[in-house]
Amino acid sequence: MSIVKQLILVLALALGVGVLAVRHAPQARAFLLESGLSPTLVALAAQGGEQEAPQERGPRAGRGARSAVVTTVPVTAGVISDTVRAIGSGEAQHSVSVVPLGSGVIAELAISSGDVVKKGDLLARLNSASEEIARDQAQVSLNAAKDSLDRYTELARANIASQVELEGLQTAYDASQLSLRDATVDLRERSIFAPIDGSVGILPVEAGDYITTETEVATLDDRSQIIVDVWIPERFASRVALGQLVTAERLADPGQVFEGTVSGIGSRIETDSRTLQVRATIDNADDLLRPGMAFSVSLSFDGDPYPSVDPLAVQWDEDGAYVWTVSEDQSAERTPVQIIQRNSDAVLVDGALTEGQLVVTEGVLTLREGMSVTADSGLRASDTAAATQQRTDLPGAPAPVEREG
Repeated sequence: MSIVKQLILVLALALGVGVLAVRHAPQARAFLLESGLSPTLVALAAQGGEQEAPQERGPRAGRGARSAVVTTVPVTAGVISDTVRAIGSGEAQHSVSVVPLGSGVIAELAISSGDVVKKGDLLARLNSASEEIARDQAQVSLNAAKDSLDRYTELARANIASQVELEGLQTAYDASQLSLRDATVDLRERSIFAPIDGSVGILPVEAGDYITTETEVATLDDRSQIIVDVWIPERFASRVALGQLVTAERLADPGQVFEGTVSGIGSRIETDSRTLQVRATIDNADDLLRPGMAFSVSLSFDGDPYPSVDPLAVQWDEDGAYVWTVSEDQSAERTPVQIIQRNSDAVLVDGALTEGQLVVTEGVLTLREGMSVTADSGLRASDTAAATQQRTDLPGAPAPVEREG
Protein backbone atom coordinates (compact mmCIF):
# COMPACT_ATOMS: atom_id res chain seq x y z
CA MET A 1 0.00 0.00 0.00
CA SER A 2 1.36 3.41 -0.96
CA ILE A 3 2.12 6.14 1.57
CA VAL A 4 -0.70 8.33 0.13
CA LYS A 5 -3.30 5.60 0.63
CA GLN A 6 -2.04 4.99 4.16
CA LEU A 7 -2.39 8.70 5.00
CA ILE A 8 -5.91 8.81 3.55
CA LEU A 9 -6.90 5.77 5.60
CA VAL A 10 -5.48 7.29 8.81
CA LEU A 11 -7.29 10.59 8.21
CA ALA A 12 -10.58 8.77 7.50
CA LEU A 13 -10.27 6.78 10.73
CA ALA A 14 -9.42 9.94 12.72
CA LEU A 15 -12.41 11.77 11.23
CA GLY A 16 -14.74 8.89 12.08
CA VAL A 17 -13.51 8.75 15.66
CA GLY A 18 -13.88 12.53 15.96
CA VAL A 19 -17.49 12.49 14.71
CA LEU A 20 -18.40 9.71 17.16
CA ALA A 21 -16.77 11.61 20.00
CA VAL A 22 -18.65 14.82 19.14
CA ARG A 23 -21.98 12.94 18.99
CA HIS A 24 -21.62 11.12 22.28
CA ALA A 25 -19.15 13.11 24.41
CA PRO A 26 -20.06 16.66 25.46
CA GLN A 27 -16.46 17.18 26.63
CA ALA A 28 -15.26 16.65 23.08
CA ARG A 29 -17.64 19.29 21.74
CA ALA A 30 -16.48 21.82 24.30
CA PHE A 31 -12.83 20.99 23.49
CA LEU A 32 -13.35 21.52 19.75
CA LEU A 33 -15.16 24.81 20.30
CA GLU A 34 -12.37 26.08 22.59
CA SER A 35 -9.80 25.00 19.96
CA GLY A 36 -11.31 27.42 17.45
CA LEU A 37 -13.26 24.99 15.28
CA SER A 38 -16.34 26.51 13.65
CA PRO A 39 -19.42 26.16 15.92
CA THR A 40 -21.47 25.34 12.80
CA LEU A 41 -19.33 22.28 11.98
CA VAL A 42 -19.45 21.09 15.58
CA ALA A 43 -23.24 21.51 15.67
CA LEU A 44 -23.69 19.62 12.37
CA ALA A 45 -21.47 16.81 13.59
CA ALA A 46 -23.44 16.57 16.84
CA GLN A 47 -26.71 16.33 14.89
CA GLY A 48 -25.40 13.98 12.25
CA GLY A 49 -26.72 10.94 14.07
CA GLU A 50 -30.28 12.05 13.49
CA GLN A 51 -29.70 12.41 9.74
CA GLU A 52 -28.23 8.98 9.15
CA ALA A 53 -31.44 7.03 9.77
CA PRO A 54 -34.81 8.72 9.39
CA GLN A 55 -36.67 8.52 12.67
CA GLU A 56 -40.21 9.21 13.66
CA ARG A 57 -40.67 12.88 14.53
CA GLY A 58 -43.27 13.95 16.98
CA PRO A 59 -43.97 13.77 20.67
CA ARG A 60 -43.66 9.94 20.73
CA ALA A 61 -40.39 9.68 18.79
CA GLY A 62 -37.62 8.14 20.82
CA ARG A 63 -39.99 6.28 23.16
CA GLY A 64 -38.20 3.30 24.51
CA ALA A 65 -34.81 5.05 24.48
CA ARG A 66 -32.81 5.41 27.65
CA SER A 67 -33.97 7.94 30.26
CA ALA A 68 -32.01 11.19 30.57
CA VAL A 69 -31.18 12.76 33.93
CA VAL A 70 -31.74 16.52 33.70
CA THR A 71 -32.17 19.59 35.84
CA THR A 72 -35.38 21.56 35.41
CA VAL A 73 -36.76 24.93 36.54
CA PRO A 74 -40.33 26.24 36.21
CA VAL A 75 -41.34 28.95 33.75
CA THR A 76 -42.24 32.21 35.47
CA ALA A 77 -44.06 35.33 34.35
CA GLY A 78 -42.02 38.39 33.42
CA VAL A 79 -42.72 41.86 32.13
CA ILE A 80 -40.72 43.36 29.32
CA SER A 81 -38.91 46.51 30.37
CA ASP A 82 -38.27 49.48 28.13
CA THR A 83 -35.28 51.47 29.33
CA VAL A 84 -34.69 55.05 28.23
CA ARG A 85 -31.20 56.49 28.59
CA ALA A 86 -30.44 60.15 28.16
CA ILE A 87 -27.44 62.39 28.79
CA GLY A 88 -27.69 65.50 30.94
CA SER A 89 -25.55 67.89 33.00
CA GLY A 90 -25.93 68.15 36.76
CA GLU A 91 -26.76 71.30 38.65
CA ALA A 92 -26.78 72.05 42.37
CA GLN A 93 -30.12 72.00 44.12
CA HIS A 94 -29.53 75.67 44.93
CA SER A 95 -26.75 77.84 43.54
CA VAL A 96 -26.14 81.53 44.30
CA SER A 97 -23.62 84.09 43.11
CA VAL A 98 -23.18 86.51 46.03
CA VAL A 99 -22.72 90.25 45.33
CA PRO A 100 -22.66 93.17 47.81
CA LEU A 101 -25.49 95.66 48.26
CA GLY A 102 -23.07 98.58 48.21
CA SER A 103 -19.63 99.63 47.00
CA GLY A 104 -16.53 99.81 49.16
CA VAL A 105 -13.29 98.22 50.28
CA ILE A 106 -13.37 94.73 51.79
CA ALA A 107 -12.30 95.19 55.41
CA GLU A 108 -12.78 91.53 56.42
CA LEU A 109 -13.17 88.26 54.47
CA ALA A 110 -14.67 85.70 56.86
CA ILE A 111 -14.63 82.65 54.55
CA SER A 112 -12.24 80.63 52.44
CA SER A 113 -12.66 78.31 49.47
CA GLY A 114 -14.28 74.99 50.39
CA ASP A 115 -15.99 76.21 53.56
CA VAL A 116 -19.52 74.98 54.28
CA VAL A 117 -21.73 77.80 55.54
CA LYS A 118 -25.26 78.14 56.84
CA LYS A 119 -27.83 80.70 55.81
CA GLY A 120 -27.09 84.00 57.62
CA ASP A 121 -23.39 83.35 58.24
CA LEU A 122 -21.07 86.33 57.70
CA LEU A 123 -19.09 86.10 54.44
CA ALA A 124 -17.36 89.52 54.27
CA ARG A 125 -17.54 93.03 55.69
CA LEU A 126 -16.90 96.31 53.88
CA ASN A 127 -15.42 99.46 55.41
CA SER A 128 -18.26 101.03 57.41
CA ALA A 129 -16.89 103.96 59.44
CA SER A 130 -19.26 106.52 57.86
CA GLU A 131 -22.29 104.28 58.36
CA GLU A 132 -21.40 103.70 62.01
CA ILE A 133 -21.19 107.48 62.60
CA ALA A 134 -24.54 108.02 60.88
CA ARG A 135 -26.15 105.35 63.05
CA ASP A 136 -24.74 106.89 66.26
CA GLN A 137 -25.96 110.36 65.25
CA ALA A 138 -29.42 108.96 64.60
CA GLN A 139 -29.39 107.31 68.01
CA VAL A 140 -28.46 110.64 69.69
CA SER A 141 -31.26 112.48 67.84
CA LEU A 142 -33.73 109.80 68.88
CA ASN A 143 -32.73 110.10 72.53
CA ALA A 144 -33.14 113.90 72.46
CA ALA A 145 -36.53 113.65 70.78
CA LYS A 146 -37.69 111.12 73.39
CA ASP A 147 -36.60 113.38 76.29
CA SER A 148 -38.49 116.37 74.84
CA LEU A 149 -41.57 114.27 74.22
CA ASP A 150 -41.56 112.89 77.78
CA ARG A 151 -41.14 116.36 79.33
CA TYR A 152 -43.95 117.97 77.31
CA THR A 153 -46.20 115.01 78.01
CA GLU A 154 -45.97 115.77 81.76
CA LEU A 155 -46.55 119.48 81.12
CA ALA A 156 -49.61 118.71 79.00
CA ARG A 157 -51.11 116.70 81.84
CA ALA A 158 -50.73 119.77 84.08
CA ASN A 159 -52.34 121.97 81.39
CA ILE A 160 -49.09 123.93 81.05
CA ALA A 161 -48.13 122.82 77.50
CA SER A 162 -50.51 122.95 74.57
CA GLN A 163 -51.71 119.91 72.68
CA VAL A 164 -50.28 121.30 69.43
CA GLU A 165 -46.76 121.45 70.86
CA LEU A 166 -47.11 117.90 72.16
CA GLU A 167 -48.17 116.59 68.73
CA GLY A 168 -45.20 118.32 67.09
CA LEU A 169 -42.78 116.64 69.49
CA GLN A 170 -44.44 113.28 68.86
CA THR A 171 -43.87 113.74 65.12
CA ALA A 172 -40.20 114.62 65.69
CA TYR A 173 -39.75 111.51 67.81
CA ASP A 174 -41.26 109.26 65.12
CA ALA A 175 -38.98 110.78 62.49
CA SER A 176 -35.94 110.15 64.69
CA GLN A 177 -36.93 106.50 64.98
CA LEU A 178 -37.09 106.17 61.19
CA SER A 179 -33.71 107.87 60.82
CA LEU A 180 -32.14 105.36 63.22
CA ARG A 181 -33.69 102.42 61.34
CA ASP A 182 -32.38 103.82 58.04
CA ALA A 183 -28.87 104.26 59.43
CA THR A 184 -28.98 100.72 60.89
CA VAL A 185 -29.95 99.26 57.50
CA ASP A 186 -27.13 101.15 55.78
CA LEU A 187 -24.65 99.81 58.33
CA ARG A 188 -25.95 96.22 57.98
CA GLU A 189 -25.60 96.37 54.20
CA ARG A 190 -21.87 96.86 54.68
CA SER A 191 -21.80 93.20 55.77
CA ILE A 192 -22.35 90.35 53.31
CA PHE A 193 -24.23 87.28 54.62
CA ALA A 194 -24.87 83.82 53.16
CA PRO A 195 -28.32 83.71 51.53
CA ILE A 196 -28.46 79.86 51.54
CA ASP A 197 -26.76 76.83 53.04
CA GLY A 198 -23.97 75.68 50.77
CA SER A 199 -20.32 75.16 49.96
CA VAL A 200 -18.06 78.07 49.08
CA GLY A 201 -16.32 77.96 45.71
CA ILE A 202 -13.02 79.59 44.74
CA LEU A 203 -13.01 83.19 45.95
CA PRO A 204 -12.36 85.79 43.25
CA VAL A 205 -11.68 88.59 45.78
CA GLU A 206 -9.62 89.14 48.92
CA ALA A 207 -9.42 91.61 51.78
CA GLY A 208 -8.48 95.11 50.59
CA ASP A 209 -10.16 94.84 47.18
CA TYR A 210 -12.56 97.57 46.12
CA ILE A 211 -15.84 96.05 44.97
CA THR A 212 -19.13 97.32 43.57
CA THR A 213 -22.65 95.96 43.44
CA GLU A 214 -21.69 94.05 40.27
CA THR A 215 -18.66 92.30 41.80
CA GLU A 216 -19.04 88.60 42.57
CA VAL A 217 -17.75 87.97 46.07
CA ALA A 218 -18.39 84.21 46.27
CA THR A 219 -20.44 81.35 44.80
CA LEU A 220 -22.46 79.06 47.07
CA ASP A 221 -23.71 75.64 45.94
CA ASP A 222 -26.12 73.47 47.91
CA ARG A 223 -24.95 70.03 46.73
CA SER A 224 -27.14 67.94 49.04
CA GLN A 225 -29.08 67.03 45.88
CA ILE A 226 -28.09 67.22 42.23
CA ILE A 227 -30.60 68.22 39.55
CA VAL A 228 -30.25 66.70 36.06
CA ASP A 229 -32.49 67.74 33.14
CA VAL A 230 -32.84 65.19 30.32
CA TRP A 231 -35.08 64.87 27.25
CA ILE A 232 -36.88 61.59 26.49
CA PRO A 233 -38.80 60.49 23.35
CA GLU A 234 -42.38 61.68 23.15
CA ARG A 235 -43.76 58.10 23.10
CA PHE A 236 -42.96 57.92 26.83
CA ALA A 237 -44.72 61.19 27.66
CA SER A 238 -47.84 59.47 28.99
CA ARG A 239 -45.86 56.90 31.01
CA VAL A 240 -43.40 59.03 32.95
CA ALA A 241 -44.64 60.14 36.39
CA LEU A 242 -43.50 62.34 39.27
CA GLY A 243 -41.68 60.31 41.89
CA GLN A 244 -40.65 57.62 39.39
CA LEU A 245 -37.34 55.95 40.21
CA VAL A 246 -34.35 56.87 38.04
CA THR A 247 -30.72 55.75 38.08
CA ALA A 248 -27.71 57.76 37.00
CA GLU A 249 -24.04 57.12 36.25
CA ARG A 250 -21.22 59.60 35.80
CA LEU A 251 -20.00 59.55 32.20
CA ALA A 252 -16.44 60.22 33.28
CA ASP A 253 -16.48 57.42 35.87
CA PRO A 254 -19.16 54.84 34.99
CA GLY A 255 -19.93 51.84 37.14
CA GLN A 256 -21.25 53.44 40.33
CA VAL A 257 -25.01 53.87 40.18
CA PHE A 258 -26.83 56.70 41.96
CA GLU A 259 -30.57 56.61 42.58
CA GLY A 260 -33.02 59.47 42.33
CA THR A 261 -36.57 60.35 41.40
CA VAL A 262 -38.40 62.32 38.75
CA SER A 263 -39.05 65.73 40.32
CA GLY A 264 -40.31 67.64 37.30
CA ILE A 265 -41.95 66.99 33.93
CA GLY A 266 -42.21 69.45 31.06
CA SER A 267 -45.65 70.67 30.08
CA ARG A 268 -45.10 70.34 26.33
CA ILE A 269 -43.26 68.34 23.68
CA GLU A 270 -40.35 70.09 21.98
CA THR A 271 -41.50 70.29 18.35
CA ASP A 272 -37.98 70.35 16.90
CA SER A 273 -36.71 67.21 18.64
CA ARG A 274 -40.04 65.53 19.52
CA THR A 275 -38.81 65.07 23.08
CA LEU A 276 -40.13 65.81 26.57
CA GLN A 277 -38.08 67.50 29.28
CA VAL A 278 -37.77 65.49 32.49
CA ARG A 279 -36.01 66.69 35.64
CA ALA A 280 -34.36 64.11 37.90
CA THR A 281 -33.30 64.81 41.49
CA ILE A 282 -30.40 62.64 42.70
CA ASP A 283 -29.48 62.34 46.37
CA ASN A 284 -25.90 63.41 47.12
CA ALA A 285 -25.66 62.81 50.85
CA ASP A 286 -22.08 61.51 50.48
CA ASP A 287 -21.08 64.59 48.43
CA LEU A 288 -19.61 62.48 45.62
CA LEU A 289 -21.25 64.49 42.85
CA ARG A 290 -20.55 68.00 41.62
CA PRO A 291 -22.59 70.49 39.61
CA GLY A 292 -21.56 70.45 35.96
CA MET A 293 -20.89 66.70 35.81
CA ALA A 294 -22.28 64.80 32.82
CA PHE A 295 -24.68 61.99 33.71
CA SER A 296 -26.30 59.08 31.91
CA VAL A 297 -29.81 58.91 33.35
CA SER A 298 -31.96 55.77 32.93
CA LEU A 299 -35.73 55.44 33.31
CA SER A 300 -37.45 52.04 33.11
CA PHE A 301 -41.01 51.44 31.94
CA ASP A 302 -42.86 48.14 32.29
CA GLY A 303 -44.51 46.71 29.19
CA ASP A 304 -46.30 43.49 28.09
CA PRO A 305 -45.97 40.21 30.06
CA TYR A 306 -44.06 37.24 28.60
CA PRO A 307 -42.89 33.83 29.83
CA SER A 308 -39.56 34.07 31.65
CA VAL A 309 -37.02 31.21 31.57
CA ASP A 310 -33.54 30.59 32.91
CA PRO A 311 -30.85 31.65 30.39
CA LEU A 312 -29.39 28.12 30.42
CA ALA A 313 -32.69 26.74 29.12
CA VAL A 314 -32.42 28.53 25.76
CA GLN A 315 -30.78 26.43 23.02
CA TRP A 316 -29.97 27.16 19.37
CA ASP A 317 -29.84 25.28 16.10
CA GLU A 318 -30.25 26.08 12.41
CA ASP A 319 -34.00 26.64 12.95
CA GLY A 320 -33.51 29.22 15.69
CA ALA A 321 -34.03 29.30 19.45
CA TYR A 322 -35.87 26.62 21.41
CA VAL A 323 -36.21 25.13 24.89
CA TRP A 324 -36.67 21.59 26.14
CA THR A 325 -39.86 21.21 28.18
CA VAL A 326 -41.05 18.27 30.28
CA SER A 327 -44.54 17.00 29.45
CA GLU A 328 -46.99 15.50 31.91
CA ASP A 329 -45.79 11.97 31.07
CA GLN A 330 -42.16 13.00 31.86
CA SER A 331 -40.96 13.10 28.27
CA ALA A 332 -38.86 15.77 26.58
CA GLU A 333 -40.50 18.12 24.10
CA ARG A 334 -38.73 20.64 21.88
CA THR A 335 -40.56 23.99 22.02
CA PRO A 336 -39.52 26.78 19.61
CA VAL A 337 -39.34 30.26 21.15
CA GLN A 338 -38.54 33.79 20.07
CA ILE A 339 -36.25 35.89 22.24
CA ILE A 340 -37.98 39.07 23.40
CA GLN A 341 -35.54 40.39 25.97
CA ARG A 342 -32.41 38.99 27.60
CA ASN A 343 -31.32 39.98 31.09
CA SER A 344 -28.54 38.65 33.30
CA ASP A 345 -30.80 36.32 35.30
CA ALA A 346 -33.74 35.59 32.99
CA VAL A 347 -34.81 35.58 29.36
CA LEU A 348 -38.25 36.73 28.21
CA VAL A 349 -39.48 34.61 25.32
CA ASP A 350 -42.52 34.28 23.09
CA GLY A 351 -43.62 30.68 22.62
CA ALA A 352 -46.01 27.90 23.66
CA LEU A 353 -45.03 28.07 27.34
CA THR A 354 -47.19 28.43 30.43
CA GLU A 355 -46.30 29.64 33.89
CA GLY A 356 -45.10 26.75 36.07
CA GLN A 357 -44.20 24.53 33.12
CA LEU A 358 -40.82 22.79 33.57
CA VAL A 359 -37.93 23.58 31.22
CA VAL A 360 -34.57 21.79 31.14
CA THR A 361 -31.47 23.80 32.08
CA GLU A 362 -28.86 21.01 32.40
CA GLY A 363 -28.43 17.76 30.51
CA VAL A 364 -29.80 19.18 27.27
CA LEU A 365 -27.16 17.62 24.98
CA THR A 366 -28.45 14.08 25.60
CA LEU A 367 -32.10 14.88 24.92
CA ARG A 368 -34.15 13.80 21.93
CA GLU A 369 -37.81 14.47 21.13
CA GLY A 370 -40.04 12.22 23.27
CA MET A 371 -37.17 10.86 25.39
CA SER A 372 -38.09 9.98 28.96
CA VAL A 373 -36.47 12.31 31.49
CA THR A 374 -35.72 12.16 35.19
CA ALA A 375 -35.30 15.43 37.08
CA ASP A 376 -32.25 15.79 39.31
CA SER A 377 -31.88 19.24 40.87
CA GLY A 378 -28.33 18.47 42.01
CA LEU A 379 -26.86 17.79 38.54
CA ARG A 380 -23.70 19.80 37.88
CA ALA A 381 -21.84 17.89 35.15
CA SER A 382 -19.38 19.03 32.50
CA ASP A 383 -22.28 18.61 30.06
CA THR A 384 -23.58 21.94 31.40
CA ALA A 385 -20.46 23.85 30.40
CA ALA A 386 -20.48 22.32 26.94
CA ALA A 387 -24.16 23.10 26.51
CA THR A 388 -23.65 26.71 27.51
CA GLN A 389 -20.65 27.03 25.17
CA GLN A 390 -22.59 25.53 22.27
CA ARG A 391 -25.63 27.69 22.95
CA THR A 392 -23.75 30.98 23.01
CA ASP A 393 -21.38 30.20 20.12
CA LEU A 394 -23.82 28.89 17.51
CA PRO A 395 -24.41 31.25 14.60
CA GLY A 396 -27.47 33.42 15.02
CA ALA A 397 -27.51 33.37 18.83
CA PRO A 398 -27.93 37.00 19.88
CA ALA A 399 -25.85 38.54 22.62
CA PRO A 400 -27.68 39.88 25.69
CA VAL A 401 -29.29 43.19 24.84
CA GLU A 402 -31.45 45.68 26.61
CA ARG A 403 -34.17 47.56 24.85
CA GLU A 404 -33.61 51.29 24.90
CA GLY A 405 -35.73 54.20 23.98
